[in-house]
Amino acid sequence: MPSPASPAGTAEVGTAMPTVVADLGGLDHMAWVVTGYTLATACSTPVWGKLGDLFPRKTVFLTSIGLFLAASVLCGAAPSMNWLIAFRVLQRLGAGGMAAGAFALISVLLPPRERGRYQGPVAAVMAVGQLGGPLVGGFVTAHLGWRWAFYVNVPVGLVCVAWCWVTLRVPAPGPRGRAVVDWRGIALLTGAVSAFVMAATWAGSVYAWGSWQIVSLAVLALALLAAFVASERRAPEPLMPLRIYQGHRNFPVAAVLLTVSGVSLFGATLYLPLYQQVVQSASAADSGLLLLPMMIATLVT
Repeated sequence: MPSPASPAGTAEVGTAMPTVVADLGGLDHMAWVVTGYTLATACSTPVWGKLGDLFPRKTVFLTSIGLFLAASVLCGAAPSMNWLIAFRVLQRLGAGGMAAGAFALISVLLPPRERGRYQGPVAAVMAVGQLGGPLVGGFVTAHLGWRWAFYVNVPVGLVCVAWCWVTLRVPAPGPRGRAVVDWRGIALLTGAVSAFVMAATWAGSVYAWGSWQIVSLAVLALALLAAFVASERRAPEPLMPLRIYQGHRNFPVAAVLLTVSGVSLFGATLYLPLYQQVVQSASAADSGLLLLPMMIATLVT
C-alpha cells in the first residue's frame, strides 16, 4: 500500500492504465482516473485533519484506512471506466485521511524535539513507494491483471489496521467543547478546487482555452477561493487557519514548490507509461523499469 502522501499510488496505477483502457475503454476519460484521485486529495486532506482535531485521532485514522481498503476493492471490481473514476475518488478520500492522520499522530505522540526523527520512516515509505510503484504496478499488471494493482492494497492494509488497533495508544485529549465543523469552508474549498481542476483538465481538449466554459470555471474558482478566504477569517473553528500563511514565508514557498513538483511528477507518471506501451510497444512490466531512472532521481532529490 503506497504512502498516501506521495504520488506512488499514481505511479503504480500509471503503468496499468494502458491495460485498463484496453479492457474498459474510455481513453478520453483516462486522465480522470488520476485527476479525480488528486482532486479528492486536495479536498479531503484538510477535512480529515480537522476531524482529527475534533474527534479521537485513532478512530479517524482507522476509519480512513478502512475507507481506502473498501474503495481499493471496488476499484478492482470496476465494470467500466466511469465506475473506476468514481471509486478512485472514494479511494483517495480515504488516502487523504491516512496522509493527514499519520503526521497528526506523530505530533500527538511525540514532543517537537523528536518528531523530525520519527518522520524519517514515513518519508522512507514515501520514497520506496515512488521508486517501487511503477515496478510493482507493471509486474502485477503483466502477471495477475490490472485489477490486482488495486487488490494488492488489501492484505497490507489489513495488517496495518490490526497493528494500529493493537499497539497504537493515543493519549486522551484534554477537555473539549462542542465540536464545530466548518461546513461552509469545506463547501467553498471543495468548489474552488473542483472548478480549477475541471478547467485545467478540459481546457484544450474538450473546450478551447478561451471558451466561455473554461473562462467561467476559472472565474468561479477565483470567486469561491475569495469567498473561502473571507469565510476562514470569520469561522470560529476554521478548516484552514490563515495564520499559517502569515508572518513567515516558509509555508507558502513550500506550498508553491510542492505544487510545481507535483504537477510534473503526476503528469509524467501517468503519460510516460502510456507512451511507452502504445508507441514504443513496451510491456507493462517494462514500462515500470523504464520509469526507474526518473523515480531514482526523485528519491535522491
